[in-house]
Amino acid sequence: MDYTKNYHLPQWVKSDRIMMDDFNRMCADLENGLTGNRAEFRQKDSELSGRIEQVAGEARAQLQAADPASQASLKTGLLRLAYNHCHLLAAVEKQPPQSGCFFQQLKGSPTSSAINGFLVRGDALWIARGTASYTTEQIRSQIKLVSEMTVVKGNAAANTPMVVRFTPPGPVCIREFPFTNAFNDISSRMTTLHIALYNENTGEYEAEIDYPLDLGPHSGRTAFSILRVPLCFSGGFTYRIEISTSDCHYSGTGNYNPTRDPMIAKFTADSLTADTTGTISRTIPCGEARTDGIVLVHYRMIGTGGTLSLNWDGAVLTPVRTRELTNIDGKAVAEMEFRRNASIPATTSLQLNARCNPGGEIVLYGWGMAAV
Repeated sequence: MDYTKNYHLPQWVKSDRIMMDDFNRMCADLENGLTGNRAEFRQKDSELSGRIEQVAGEARAQLQAADPASQASLKTGLLRLAYNHCHLLAAVEKQPPQSGCFFQQLKGSPTSSAINGFLVRGDALWIARGTASYTTEQIRSQIKLVSEMTVVKGNAAANTPMVVRFTPPGPVCIREFPFTNAFNDISSRMTTLHIALYNENTGEYEAEIDYPLDLGPHSGRTAFSILRVPLCFSGGFTYRIEISTSDCHYSGTGNYNPTRDPMIAKFTADSLTADTTGTISRTIPCGEARTDGIVLVHYRMIGTGGTLSLNWDGAVLTPVRTRELTNIDGKAVAEMEFRRNASIPATTSLQLNARCNPGGEIVLYGWGMAAV
């Protein structure tokens, strides 16, 4: 019988007669060896944990004993890391689990925060306060048809959008928009319209919405539809409202219907003149108490703008700085930075408050927090 070099375990060959004593001795040796290794590991693990805690305690003591300049330098470095971490989170579409930090894009229809007073514009949250009220007819009169929508059955590439040009006299929200659809040779009664709002002054699409529409069961007719979707517009800018479809299971045209008969072409729009405030609230688990933190807000002010303030666990904070940058979507935005400058509890609460000046608008694209 042969044996291993280091632990003297049996190495049988084909001619060996395996005896019970040999086998049991091998298993006992293995048991003893594993038991000894486990005990040694536990001892060293306990020693390592104690050493880590000792080093952490020494670091805390050194920090407390450090001169104010060193403490300020360390805090500045940590807050810089927190700032960079917020921007890394802003670039992640699906964020991993985080403790003490987040970044929330405010486009689409965000549901993870308590939001009050804002309108969902498409690319952002929006609040506005015009200085004059306009009638529905005054708003409607600014809409001009540029081209009709065409749909070619079996050839979606040949479809063309309906385009209207619109220059609102002040900030408005169109809630019901008349649309006429003439069609034939349908193979499916449901279609999807794509509604896009393009700001010709800024060169940006501010909203893109997919809107399902029922054509009905019969071909060869004209349908008068009311598109019930909120469309938000800043005052004084010129917009293109583009309505298109990628469907090709029917042939037809689509038009803006300017008729004033509310029975077939209902048009509803609101002038936004009220002194309305907007709030966004969020509670963030930090795991344990932290020493400081920052909050970043990406926004734009239009016209006379307004004010943004932050309530952090009951304390009202003003921004420490603002800067200009390009966000992850390629938009030029302003960034407002708030700092806590105090300890943060294991669970912390934020409330961002917005209020427009008369003649002002506030657009919120995103916000985030990181604790250190």
